[in-house]
Amino acid sequence: MEKDYLKKVPLIVLTAIFVLLAMYWIPPLAVGGWHMRKIDLLADVRSDSAVNQLIASDSTLASVIMASDSTALNDDKMPDSVPPVLEGSHLTRDKSGKLITMEDSIINAKAEVTETRSGVTSIIDMSNGAPCGMSSFYNALAMASGRPVRIAVIGDSFIEGDIMTSKLRELLQQRFGGKGVGYLPITSITAGFSRTCKQTFSGWTQHKAVDRTGYVDTYNNITGNYFNASNGAWVSLTGLGGHYPLAGSCNSSSFYFLGGAGSGYVTAVVNGTDSTYFPLSTASTVGHATVHGNIKTVKWMVRDPGNMVFLGASMDCDNGVIVDNFAMRSSSGHHLSRVPASTMNAFNQARHYDLVIIMYGLNVAGHNNSAYTAYCKTVTAAINNIKSNMPGTSVLVVGCSDREERTSTGWHTMKGVLGLIQAQKRVAIDCNVAFWDLYSAMGGEGSIVKMVRNGEASKDYTHITYKGGDRIARYLYDALMLGYDNR
Repeated sequence: MEKDYLKKVPLIVLTAIFVLLAMYWIPPLAVGGWHMRKIDLLADVRSDSAVNQLIASDSTLASVIMASDSTALNDDKMPDSVPPVLEGSHLTRDKSGKLITMEDSIINAKAEVTETRSGVTSIIDMSNGAPCGMSSFYNALAMASGRPVRIAVIGDSFIEGDIMTSKLRELLQQRFGGKGVGYLPITSITAGFSRTCKQTFSGWTQHKAVDRTGYVDTYNNITGNYFNASNGAWVSLTGLGGHYPLAGSCNSSSFYFLGGAGSGYVTAVVNGTDSTYFPLSTASTVGHATVHGNIKTVKWMVRDPGNMVFLGASMDCDNGVIVDNFAMRSSSGHHLSRVPASTMNAFNQARHYDLVIIMYGLNVAGHNNSAYTAYCKTVTAAINNIKSNMPGTSVLVVGCSDREERTSTGWHTMKGVLGLIQAQKRVAIDCNVAFWDLYSAMGGEGSIVKMVRNGEASKDYTHITYKGGDRIARYLYDALMLGYDNR
C-alpha cells in the first residue's frame, strides 16, 4: 500500500514560509560583482520603521514628506523623499528645513552669486573670479561670431556614441553659430551607431588609457587614445545631418598626430575629389594638418608612417561653437592626471578649449557608500593638470547621474551614487571650479526609472538613450545659458 503524503503538505508549506521569513535576516549577497536583492516576503505590507521614526521625531520633515508624497509615490512604489543618511556624511538643515550635506553648506558659502530660473538647475561657480571659472567661457561665447569656441566633454560610457553631446552641440550652434561634429578618435567601437557622423577606418592599432597593457604614458593625451598606423591606413568622416542638421557639413577638417622624425606624408581627400598632401616631418610636439572648404566628407590617409603616433581627426567650423565628445568606456578619468605637461600644453596650443566638462562617475559609483578618497585625489590631480597647462580654460565638474537598483522596498538610488556626488562637490570646492548637479537636474531619486519607462534610458537603469541624452543636453544647455545671460 502506497504511503499517503497529503497529510505532510501543511507541514511542508509552513516550513517553507518559516524559511522564507527567516531569510529576511540574511544580509544581501554579492557574487562576482552581481548584487542580489534582499529577500523580504513581507515587503509589500511592511512599513519602513526607520523612516517612520525619523518622521515622528521631526515635524518639519514630516510636513515635507506629506507635501511630496503625492508625486514621489505615484510611480512603481517610488521611495519616500527622505534623503538617506550616508556614513561619513554631515547632514544639516538650511533655513527652509531642507536636509543638506556639509558640502552644500560650503558651496553656499563660497559660491559666487548664482542666478536662478524656474525649472533650471544652476551651475555653481566656486572659482572666485579665477580664469578656470565659468566667466572665461562666457566671455568666449560672446566672441563666437569671430572665432571658434571649443568645448571638450570628457566622460565614460554615459556619453559614448555622441549621446547627449550631439544635442548640446546642436543647441549651442543654433544660438551662437557653427557646424560639424568636432574631434573624433581615429577609430571607435561606437562608430556604427553615431547619429552625427559616419566614420569608417582601416589599418590602425588603437591604444587606450583604460587598457594599460602596451599603453605608453609618453603618448598619453587629453583624449586617452593614440594610434599606430600601417602603410596606407585611413579614416573617413561623413557628416550625417539627419537628427542633428548642423552636423551634416563643416568648414574645416584637421588631422592630429604627435611629433617625430619621419619621411611619410598624410593625404586629405575632400568630398571624394580634391586631394591635399602634408609631410609628416614638419610636425611639432602635437602636429596637425588642416583643410578648408564646404566639407561633407573627408578621408585622411597616411603613407610611410614609420613610428609616428596619431591621435584623431575633426570636422570643425571656423567660427561658432565646437563640442568634442571624449568618451571612454570603463574610464574614471585617471588618464587626465597622467598626461605629460608638455603634451597637454601642446594639445592646448593646437586645439584650445574654452570649456572642459568632466563627466565621470558610472565606473566609480557602486552599491555601497564610500568616501571616494582615491577618486578625489585622482580627479583633483586631473583638474590641476588642466588648470596648469590649459590657461584660460573654464572647468565644469558634472555630478553623477541617477543610477538605481531594485530592492525589496522598490527602486532606490545606489548609496554609492549619493556618496560620489558628495565627493564630486568636494573636488569642485577644493579645486575652485564650477559644479553642476546632474542628479538634481534629472529629478533626483527615481528619475532614471521614469526615463527607462519613457524610452530615455536603458534597462540597466544606468545608461541613457539618444532620447534621454537630448533631455539631459537641454538641462545642461539651459544651465549654461542661464549663466551666460546673467554674466
